[in-house]
Amino acid sequence: MCALETTYVLSDEAYRDLEEAVGAENVSREPGVLDGYAWQPTNNDHPTERWVKRPVAVALPASTEEVQAVVRACNKHGLRFKAFSTGWGVWCGPTYDNVVQVDLRRMNRILEIDEKNMYVVVEPYAIAAQIQAEVMKKGLNLHIHGSGPNCSPLASATSGWGVGHDSIYMSYSPRNVLGAEWVLPDGEVLRIGTPGSGLGWFSGDGPGPSLRGIMRGSAGALAGLGIFTKCALKLYNWPGPARIETEGCLLDARSEVPKNMGFYLCAFPDRSAFLEAVIKIGEAEIGYNALRTATAAYLNIMTPRLFKRLTGAGAIRTLLGKTLEYAIMMVLAADSEEELRYQSSVLKAIVNDHGGFAMDLGGMKPFVRMALMGFVRATLPALVFRIGGSFNTALDRNDALDTQENWRDACLKIKEEWITRGGILDDMGDNPYYVPYENNMWAHCEVVYQFDPRKPEHRAALEPIFLDFTIAALEQCMEPMFSSDPRVRAIMGPLAWDFNRWQKEVSRALDPGEAADSTLYCGEASFDLSAAEPSKVERLNALIEKLKPETYDVSA
Repeated sequence: MCALETTYVLSDEAYRDLEEAVGAENVSREPGVLDGYAWQPTNNDHPTERWVKRPVAVALPASTEEVQAVVRACNKHGLRFKAFSTGWGVWCGPTYDNVVQVDLRRMNRILEIDEKNMYVVVEPYAIAAQIQAEVMKKGLNLHIHGSGPNCSPLASATSGWGVGHDSIYMSYSPRNVLGAEWVLPDGEVLRIGTPGSGLGWFSGDGPGPSLRGIMRGSAGALAGLGIFTKCALKLYNWPGPARIETEGCLLDARSEVPKNMGFYLCAFPDRSAFLEAVIKIGEAEIGYNALRTATAAYLNIMTPRLFKRLTGAGAIRTLLGKTLEYAIMMVLAADSEEELRYQSSVLKAIVNDHGGFAMDLGGMKPFVRMALMGFVRATLPALVFRIGGSFNTALDRNDALDTQENWRDACLKIKEEWITRGGILDDMGDNPYYVPYENNMWAHCEVVYQFDPRKPEHRAALEPIFLDFTIAALEQCMEPMFSSDPRVRAIMGPLAWDFNRWQKEVSRALDPGEAADSTLYCGEASFDLSAAEPSKVERLNALIEKLKPETYDVSA
């Protein structure tokens, strides 16, 4: 197999201009190189392909000026550009036939650490692990999004999503971006916030109206509005050592656990107790990491072969799926052992008041030594690939805790149906990535479903499952799945006061030459309903009609 072929032929003149922009050694149109960029299996729900369109060339700029030159070359020759930082995910690939892939890996520097004002200025390919290792030396830390330490904090802060299990303490990516440097689709540079006034990087707003919403919005433009070459990110207190001594990696890791950190698995008897307790934990302002996922999920990612055998054991399913249904992992970090004792006692009291139990994992030293970097550096989420090779996720927009619990319940029903039908792997159904934000007044919830891309029945089920989750979200008046998906946008636009009309207007204003690959920002497409059950198509059409602004009964 090879990349999805394109019919566009790049002219020699255009290629020479790209060479002039970045140097001959930093641009290529060799088919083998281009195919390497077109292999994008992660979150790719195409029923037959793991590839995306092959770019017509790849350019690797090393500076803002070189990025400008590449963008201007694209405008001059009628090409489009698509940039990425670390390139993990199908959304990083081209969607048109005439796209130059802009690989930002040469822009990998940490430019400034402002210890006093608690921010760091970075380039696109400075990855989370690299930044964290440096700022920890100064008693600071940064938010790391769930895709892990191998990915770019700049990318998630400026251009796409950005949840992580440290969000109880450090919020999520779009709330952490400060000043930014942005190469617009016409090649001009815009510095938003204080950098634009030569006043440093401490703010991403003003003077005058803020451009943060246009720059980032809810889900990010995913390179559809230009290329970000620098940004400042908020930093937070790190009460641990300047360097976490660790041997090995992932499941073989053995880290020295700081004495001022605590690890608790907290479980509750029912939904109401869980929600009330999580709110109280937030009000108490404790917690450094907080993650609600199914207890079975830890076995799923750490011991996949054992987990497959356990799925057939009824008693184990009941224990993991029902007895421990409402559980949350809490990581505490304090500036002293005395403060840690205080936080621990508060956590235990809240859990006890709501009929739950808090299991102190500190005595399970092999587990904690292995898992420490999984929580502090977010190294564990990538293990979700182990059991089947790939996964997708069903997420709604960030919302109140009880709303997210409704979403988790709806997704569980859909997953159980498709597990029974053999369309996805059996992960015991309940597998949320549920993270409370900012002292627990709101939360993020996405429900993971795993599949084996080698199995035709799994690939064939991906779009029907996507449709089911979209219907479920509409039924609960939630923003369904990825709002950056053109299929979802085509449905949601008319139901949400035509928001995509305005995104198209923004795109036209900033990109009159249509140089950016903007499909994931404002493109629209249709679901393939040919394999969908007629009853579900009827439900979808009825919901669309019901939820149109001109027909929706707000008093209902």
